[in-house]
Amino acid sequence: MKLNKRYAQKLRTHDNLLESALRLMGEEKGLGDLSLREVAGEAGIVPAAFYRHFKNMEELGLSLVDECGGRIQTIVGDARNKGAYRSALQLTIGFFFDYVTHNRSLFRFISRERTGGNRKIREKIRESMNAIAFELAKDMRMPKMIPQLDIQFASELIVSICFLMASDFLDLATDAHSEMRKLKLQTIKQVRLVFIGTIRGRKKR
Repeated sequence: MKLNKRYAQKLRTHDNLLESALRLMGEEKGLGDLSLREVAGEAGIVPAAFYRHFKNMEELGLSLVDECGGRIQTIVGDARNKGAYRSALQLTIGFFFDYVTHNRSLFRFISRERTGGNRKIREKIRESMNAIAFELAKDMRMPKMIPQLDIQFASELIVSICFLMASDFLDLATDAHSEMRKLKLQTIKQVRLVFIGTIRGRKKR
């Protein structure tokens, strides 16, 4: 029983460190602007206790990428289970932007670090985006004549579009509902063009 309590407490502290780093970064700072001591203080622990959860700030950043990527993969899977791909593309895009809306700090971190100074975190984000694209490719409703490589390429392009548009989405005021709707519709249009281009490109070969 004590072991279970200790493990639960460790998980809470682990999550608290991630949340503390996101709070400190806010809308402007990058991970490189934070110190280990600063994050530990925000989480309410001594700096030495930080090392029970992460080797360094880089490892904390990699964990944040895993959190975001894993959740989006789950969103794609949920969309499949709910029949989003059989009914309307709007549902899938809606799920994605709902996640961005409720996890602004986390996605702002991803947007910044995609072109940030830490190579390992950049690579981790690319790996995560590729994993999301692989999950998405399972659900692409394409004619049988379209090769799997083309489907994978199209899904990677769709993921890139969504991440790029999410950055623009985060720059809108939280009450700019009309602009948010326009941006979502623009994203849907771009994704549809990828579908059309993939099919037409295959027919011309």
